[in-house]
Parts: sequence; structure tokens; C-alpha cells
Amino acid sequence: MSAFERASLHITILVVLGLGVLLVLGSAGVFAYGQETPGADRARAIHLLQRATYGPRAESIDAVLSIGIDDWLDRQLRPERIDDSEVERLLTAAPAASMTLAELLRQYPPGQVLQPIRELVGGDSLPADERRALRRELGEHSMRNILADLTTARLTRAVYSERQLEEMMTAFWFDHFNVFWGKGATRSLVPDYEDNAIRPHVFGKFEDMVLATAQHPAMLFYLDNFQSMAPVTQRATRPTPEQQSRRQGGLNENYARELMELHTLGVNGGYTQEDVVDVARILTGWSFGGAGNRMDTRQARASYEDGRLVLPEVDYAEAYRFRFRSPLHDAGEKTVMGHYFAPGGGQQEGVELIRMLARHPSTARHIATQLATRFVADEPPEALVDHLAEVFLATSGDLREVTRALFTSDAFYHADIAGNRVKSPLLLVASTLRLTHARMVDVRVLMEPLRSLGEAPYLAEPPTGYPETSAQWASSGAMLSRMNFATSYVTGALRGVAPDGDRLRVEIRERDGGGLTNVANVASLASPTSLASLTNLAAVLLPGTDASELIAIIQDDLEANPPEDTSQGSTRALSLILGSPEFQRH
Repeated sequence: MSAFERASLHITILVVLGLGVLLVLGSAGVFAYGQETPGADRARAIHLLQRATYGPRAESIDAVLSIGIDDWLDRQLRPERIDDSEVERLLTAAPAASMTLAELLRQYPPGQVLQPIRELVGGDSLPADERRALRRELGEHSMRNILADLTTARLTRAVYSERQLEEMMTAFWFDHFNVFWGKGATRSLVPDYEDNAIRPHVFGKFEDMVLATAQHPAMLFYLDNFQSMAPVTQRATRPTPEQQSRRQGGLNENYARELMELHTLGVNGGYTQEDVVDVARILTGWSFGGAGNRMDTRQARASYEDGRLVLPEVDYAEAYRFRFRSPLHDAGEKTVMGHYFAPGGGQQEGVELIRMLARHPSTARHIATQLATRFVADEPPEALVDHLAEVFLATSGDLREVTRALFTSDAFYHADIAGNRVKSPLLLVASTLRLTHARMVDVRVLMEPLRSLGEAPYLAEPPTGYPETSAQWASSGAMLSRMNFATSYVTGALRGVAPDGDRLRVEIRERDGGGLTNVANVASLASPTSLASLTNLAAVLLPGTDASELIAIIQDDLEANPPEDTSQGSTRALSLILGSPEFQRH
């Protein structure tokens, strides 16, 4: 076993044991604050940025210290005022993530549309060169490109966006109202769902986000409500025998249950099975498209004419537009948690129901608990949950004010909270890229590492989304995978993303007072003989952290097995820092 492998194993053992102790005992006291001192202010700033952003860069720390936590938060809570044009430029590399639904479906039509072309490619009726050309064109219309562009956009924003808090909260609320990209028509609908049902509401009224998700075709399809219908005897309009023969569905409780259990009241929110049934009845007829639009979509097929692929002219967007289908709606009376809904309420009773659930005290506590669990601790302080719930109720679910209350509370800045969480895989990858100022040429190379680490964006199958608790990510196997990711990233094995040595050099030189002016790239960041450069590199990547033990381990490795050149030594040092227990926590 080489010295580097021994050092890696040593750090891996520290990760597994250290994080295990962390999850049992709480914070390891990485940061220390108490009395009002400049050091305490810096520690608070770092802690805020560790939780509210994808990584505390030096300029971000300086910004918080310069204007103060309250003003920094106020700016982040109004992202529309922050110029993010550079990120918008970068997002042109992921066009599917920002296409309108109509544009997306024209470029990436539903699977059955391209079936005749797949059959041509798989047969032998065309010359080999035409089949190859068609295969390439099919690739251009593959829905896998949607997922790749969504992942690219998520990571691009996480790493480069100035609207960091908006990105954190968009990811949180997407998990809260999760839809699984891999389920049928949802593949086409997720970009519009995130852009129009989630992102615009993360600092708005909670009830507006619940309603937006409830009426979006992605949620309607994912949890099957689009096909939920009342018995014939309960409908305001009786279908014809021919219509009835085509409608063999019935009442579907999937969305009604998740609306109450996950999205609003919580599992102990005070509702009964009878309430679930009546919620499902209220939401019958909440669907999308008209019968004609959906039939056109199902029957549409591409063709091969004059040596080219021809896509059909279909208004896919209309086929997926929210529609209340009154002939399928249960027009009878209902009662939900003591609230009476008179017969014949139609679509409006669904809106009334959602606003009632969104304003309920149980919902306030459920949302407060989830926010505190995700951003504070796996078992958050009861006083903090109470406070957030009170703010939620007092502001009628104003998420800007609830988020502000979270990140300005005394409980959030308690010494036992800092450094007590294991980064989720997405946060780990994004913070690695952000703190090393990554150059990202092809972000698709990160899709497989994220999948193997357990948090590939948009691919959580259950309605619960990815876990909010930190303990989920602390297994020994996961820690080894994290070390492997750090090594692959630093050594260039992930072709398409790499640390920006020039930017890191500038930060290290500034910390060194200009003594490293000859450092040219990432291959020269940590001279094996320079304790100062190694210490400064650790300070850049682990701000506010006591990294003395880690630095000693890396020095021992470099002394026991001297690298062949500066490049090899730097690669080993950077890999060990990014795979260390200190970097795994936040």
C-alpha cells in the first residue's frame, strides 16, 4: 500500500468514525462563537454560508462581514434584484432546462412518436449510412437530453449563481413537492414544473406554491390525479354510454394522501382516512388537456420522407395544459377535517381546500419542522420549530419571512449546530466545484458520480424526494465513494470538469501575502515542502475550520513518499482535503 493510499485510508477511517460520533453527539465544535468578537462574526458568516449557499467562498464571507447578515439575507431573499446574467449565459449550454413546454415537446416528442423511426433504424430496409444518420438524429431528440440539461442547469446555478439562497430553496422545495423524472410523461414536464410551479414561489406564499404544484401536469401525472374520476352517480354531468365505455377509471387517492401527509399537514396532522377520500373526491376532474388534444398526442407519429426525419405537427403544450374536466368531477357534498363543502362547488372547491390545508396550524408545524431539519439539525430544537411555525401562521405562510426567521434565529447560530451535518451528495459535489472555482465544460460527466453517491437530481422515485436528514449520508460505503469522487475530480479522470488553478492561486497568494507569485496552476498549489501553501489551501477550502490534524496527515504522506514533482504532490494534497472529514461536514 502506497503512502497516499495509507493517508487516504487514514482519512477515510476518520471520516467514518468522526461522522459517526458527530451524528451521535452533535457538533464537533469546528466553529466557536459566543461573545461578540470579530472572530465570532466571521464564524457566524461562515456558518450561514455553509447552510444557505453551496459553499462559503472568500468573497462571499467578505460580503457578509461587510454588509452584515441581515442585509445579506435581505438581498438574497429578493433574488430578482441580483444580476445573474453571467449564469444565464452559461445556461445556454443546457437549452432543454429553459425551453417552454411547447418548445421542449417539439424537440423531444413523447416516446411513441419516434417509434416508427426506431424500427427503421433497427431494420435493414435502409442503407447503413442512412441508418447511422437516423440514429444520430434520434439521439438529438432523446429525452435523456432533458435530464442531462436539467442536471447541468442545477449544478451551473449551484456553482456560479449569485442568487445562492434561491438555488438552495428551489432544491429544498422541489424535494418537498417531488416528482420523479423517470415516470412517463413527467420527463417532458419537469423543466416547466421547476420553472413555473416551484422557483417563482420559494419566497412567496406557501399556499400559492401548493396550488401551482397541484395544478401542474407533472404532479397530476406523477401521482395519477389526472385520471381520478367520480362514480357516474356522483357526477354533475352524466357521460354518454360511448364516453363511459372509454372511462374505466375511478377515484384515485394517491395525490390526496400525499397532499395531506407530505405537502401540507404532515403524517400526524389530524386527518383521517375519510378525510383523504373526500379530498380525493374534491380533486376529481383536475386533469390536463382535452380528449381531442390527448388523442392527437397518442396517435402522432414521426415519418421518414425524402431522406429526412419529419416530426408531426401537434400542439403538445395544449395536451398538457391544466384543465378542470367537470364531467369527471364528484359533485356531491364533502367534509374535510370538519370543513363542509356544499354540493356543486366544481373546481373552486379544490382551490378552497388547498388554501384551507396550506393555512392550517398542522401545516405550519410540518413545514417548520422540515425546514429546521434540513438546515439546522436532524433533531431540531423545539423552540426553533415553534418560532418558525408562529412566523408561518402570523404571515399567512409568507416563505420569505419564514426563511428569514430561520437564518436569523439564535438557535441557528448555537455553537452545537455548526458543523453538525454531513453534506448531501449534491451539496458535496456542488461545494467541491464552487470552492475550487471549477471550469465546467461538460457537466454530464457528473451525472454518474451523483447517481452512485445517491442523490442524482430529479431521480428520487418516492414522493418524499431525497432525505432531509444528515444521517442518511454517513455510511462507510458512502464515505469511500466520496473519497473516490474527490480523487477523480482532482486527477482529471472526470473529463469535462476541473479545478481552476488560476483562481485558487489568487486566493492562496492573497492569504500568503503575495509570497506564491510563481504558482502557475492547480498542479502547483501545494508545494510538498511548503507548510504555508498547504495551510493556505486548507484555509481556502475549509474556512473557519481547525485543519491542523488534517494538514499533519497530508505532510506525513508527502514526507513518507515524496512526490515525483509538484504536480503529483499538489494532486494528492488537494484530493485529501476534498475527501477529508472536515470537508464532508457543514
